[in-house]
Amino acid sequence: GMMRHGFRGGAELAATLDHMGAFAHLSDSVQQHLFDLYHDATLGQADVRAFLARENPGALAAMEARFAALHAAGLWQT
Repeated sequence: GMMRHGFRGGAELAATLDHMGAFAHLSDSVQQHLFDLYHDATLGQADVRAFLARENPGALAAMEARFAALHAAGLWQT
């Protein structure tokens, strides 16, 4: 559904991951499989990745960086 909203939809996809990541860092209560599910539903889908690259490349870069940071912090071990 977010893909119908162009640039703003891409921003919302990135913001959702940011919020999940911030909550994981602060509370250590976000289970790792939730990040797997979000990755599979967003960056793991070729059409969503293409949408982000086209409509909001900044959001795509932010999501890639956030997933990498979560992994480096040990909060997401896929």
